[in-house]
Amino acid sequence: MSESNGSTRTTRALTALGEAQLTGIRGRAGRAVARPLAERTRWSEEQIQAAIGLAIMLYGLYRLLRPAFRAMREA
Repeated sequence: MSESNGSTRTTRALTALGEAQLTGIRGRAGRAVARPLAERTRWSEEQIQAAIGLAIMLYGLYRLLRPAFRAMREA
């Protein structure tokens, strides 16, 4: 039973993290895309918004860390 609670807690944390990334213009665009996708797929609108938010966050981390790793390799 504790395994499912940990999984549920992780899912909620990832959903909250993804939705927190949807602010400003990115948030409006993400929510506008999420509704039609939710109607056409088996995922809920909340899940799609979280996935879009996580993708935005990961892309931002990539853009931040790529030059740092490149500089470390060249040094």
